[in-house]
Amino acid sequence: MSWFRVLGWGLVVALLITPAIAMRFTDEVQWTAFDFVVAAVLLGGSGLLIEVGAKLSTNTAFRVGMTIAVINCLLIIWLNLAVGIIGNEDNPANFMYLSVLGLVAVGTVFLRAKTNAMSWLMIATAITQLSISIAAVLLKLPTDLQPAFFLNSAFAILWLIAAGLFKVAGGRYDEVKPATQNEA
Repeated sequence: MSWFRVLGWGLVVALLITPAIAMRFTDEVQWTAFDFVVAAVLLGGSGLLIEVGAKLSTNTAFRVGMTIAVINCLLIIWLNLAVGIIGNEDNPANFMYLSVLGLVAVGTVFLRAKTNAMSWLMIATAITQLSISIAAVLLKLPTDLQPAFFLNSAFAILWLIAAGLFKVAGGRYDEVKPATQNEA
């Protein structure tokens, strides 16, 4: 087992136990059993998706691009569940982010994670992410849109970084090469 995997799964465990420890010292953190289950599913699922992405290719740029895409999805879900990106977590406008998550999930499966296609998918995802801010303005949603625009821009930049990494990986390989047992 590589030290990257140990570090990654150790981070998942640390993120899960941090609120449990914090609850012992402050009343500001109040997680229920349901919160811990949701966090475990999100963090564990993200970890598994990163593992799958690492198995799809031996190319480091591809692996980092896939990791950024998975973490971006995780952060979008986590922010929407915790506080919401547009307004608060109860604002129905936050459902627009399902289009971003759906595009990534369906696109990755449909394109079979081919590097050059993934690059274009990440660019389309960045455009979709930014279009949510535009849609919020056009729909005249009753909320302060500056934080949402900032967050959407930050997410779009991460999608574009992933696109660049997939492009770099595609420049070396036409298709994803399976990792061998020794390289994973």
